Amino acid sequence: MHVGGDTDFLSGGTHIGSSSLLITEACEYVDSFLTLSPTIALINNIDNDHLDYFRDLDAITDAFRKFLAKLPQNGLFIGCYDDLRVRALLSSPPKQLKTKSYGLSEGADYIAKDISYKDDGSPVFTVVHKGEPLGRLELNIPGTHNIINALGALVVSLSLNERFEDVALGLLHYTNAKRRFEFYGKRNGVSYYHDFAHHPAEIAAVLEGAMRVKHNKLFCVFQCNSYTRAKTLFTKNVTCFKDADFVLVPDIYPGREIDDKSVHAKDMVAAINEQQANKARYIATFEEIRACLDKEAKSGDMVITLGSGDVYKQTRKLL
Repeated sequence: MHVGGDTDFLSGGTHIGSSSLLITEACEYVDSFLTLSPTIALINNIDNDHLDYFRDLDAITDAFRKFLAKLPQNGLFIGCYDDLRVRALLSSPPKQLKTKSYGLSEGADYIAKDISYKDDGSPVFTVVHKGEPLGRLELNIPGTHNIINALGALVVSLSLNERFEDVALGLLHYTNAKRRFEFYGKRNGVSYYHDFAHHPAEIAAVLEGAMRVKHNKLFCVFQCNSYTRAKTLFTKNVTCFKDADFVLVPDIYPGREIDDKSVHAKDMVAAINEQQANKARYIATFEEIRACLDKEAKSGDMVITLGSGDVYKQTRKLL
């Protein structure tokens, strides 16, 4: 098994067992997933990302179509019905494939219904397969996006003849990977979390999940992780913070890029405030952000830092 993160249940990101199965988290960046020859392919969503490599969203979709073409004839394509581009591939795959769908939308083969949330924001829901209830799933990680993730994992497992009850037990005990809604600690009664989310859709999903966790005010610290992302995803970046009460934006993390002065964190702050007045503030450094939070965050509030740069290290400075 291989995943693109650090997990407790794998004691890292990889594990070699005795099964004949190989499960891997494939990545579309630079078409790297086209080196694989899967027998089952699961696609959760297709969205604007890695635009330093792909021309546009159509080019990304075409890459996923090529990925599906790597499946054998009558191979299994499992897709999230909620995502319109994935739904289009389900209805018109690049070759003769078996297809199964999942999601929250009517029309999916496997649907989550009767959703409720525990005090910690974690969901409990019924899985319905083509009109027939299969049973209840309970998670210990928050967020609607994790309902969708759990459904996808369930469909793969059932397709491999695993029992629903066994999958349900595994999902109940699943804990997030490092840097996925990871609790860092408390300071002055304020809870601090970090998440790797750096794409607008991910940011919105994480904040929706955070909103369901008991708290007073929600402070979001967003470190954009490259100038390319700041420019290519600018419009979406400034509209994905609706569930946060306040957004604090430090300087852009350059990564391997050089600042050409064409975009600045202040630009994002101004655009966010055009959507919701006085929600966002530019604060250049994490030392200054700590001083701001010490002054303004109260006991019972939540702080979540977001980004794929060094923000997870910088978060320690806030505690």
